[in-house]
Amino acid sequence: MKNKVFLWLMSIILTIALSVTSTLAVVKYAEVKNPKYVIEFNQDEVEFSSIKVFNEVVDYLKNEYIDEVDMNKAVISATAGVVASVDDPFTMYVPKEYMESMMEKSEGNYIGIGVVITNPTEGRGTLITTVYPDGPANQSGVLPGDLILKVDDEDVSGITDLSYIASIVKGEKGTDVTINVYRAIEDRYIDFTITRDEVNSIEVEGRIEEGNIGYIKIISFSQDSAVEFINVLKDLISQGMENLVLDLRDNGGGDYSAILNIANLFIDGKLITYTIDKNGKKDEQYARSGSLGMPMVVMVNGYSASASEMLTGALKDYKIATVIGETTYGKGSVQAVHKLSDGSGLRVTIAKYYTPNGVCIHGIGIEPDETILPEDDYINYPTSLIPREDDVVLDRAIEILKGN
Repeated sequence: MKNKVFLWLMSIILTIALSVTSTLAVVKYAEVKNPKYVIEFNQDEVEFSSIKVFNEVVDYLKNEYIDEVDMNKAVISATAGVVASVDDPFTMYVPKEYMESMMEKSEGNYIGIGVVITNPTEGRGTLITTVYPDGPANQSGVLPGDLILKVDDEDVSGITDLSYIASIVKGEKGTDVTINVYRAIEDRYIDFTITRDEVNSIEVEGRIEEGNIGYIKIISFSQDSAVEFINVLKDLISQGMENLVLDLRDNGGGDYSAILNIANLFIDGKLITYTIDKNGKKDEQYARSGSLGMPMVVMVNGYSASASEMLTGALKDYKIATVIGETTYGKGSVQAVHKLSDGSGLRVTIAKYYTPNGVCIHGIGIEPDETILPEDDYINYPTSLIPREDDVVLDRAIEILKGN
């Protein structure tokens, strides 16, 4: 057949064939006496030599590997390999056993171990920035600053997708999960086997720092965060707050709607953020009319990512807040999750976020108006480990609001 090259990959109960055609990659079922699966590729995109090498590898494995080769598993692995080939840490194949957890909306209550995670600014692994006091992780001895390297023997040290890490750590109430962490302050590796339980996560904390200066920390963004934020804000205003320090340090992001609802409180009817997809389609998000008009300082660091960067970017672009601290992480991409026919899934980057001034911070981050580093003893440490009396970044925020 013209423009087609048929390559037979496997001859077991079902024969898999790769065919190079001028069509996009699809899988077809051939209605013949001996059913065959045919995978087609565009010959302008895939070289014949690549298909030939694949065939050779399959043949060697089937004929020489000491044990039986599970070809179904091999095809699934190849599928995951296709996804990995795009070289985007936020685009990934999700095994079906983790899809349900991946699809869950982030809410204040969930079944898990009770930690907040983010991407480390340097090295590999997943950094634990917060351990909830009443959660099972705290009861097991997990500390902020621990770096997750394995989950149930799965090496996750090279995975940067926090949604995936969260999905495999979460699970059914009463079941166990084992995490292997590196604890830098003790220079040792530790295994924790933790029984999952319901976690009531408090995402927003606030207090009056000094005089009329209030302090609000958003630990992460869930569906409940905006309501929590408004409640804390009202309480502090009732106590006389007229100036606000907003702490987004270590905030790895989360629910998109939460940051839009919080931004509505400070941005008067203006553009909050927008996205652009691969076809150039632009999706803009505007704030409602009205704002508090309150002097603000926003604190960020290298662990501030995604949703926290969107909020910071808008407040900075409109000069609503002075941003201090360190350059943020630089995660400005949008992901969609698709459930596949066998129950597995695909998480794929579909667009990028932009600040109101048209800056895409992906891979770059947001530079603060004033760079303030923690004291040397706390460099690259979660802020939850910094005693209040040693928090020089917060001290500087208060000075700014006082006009010093």
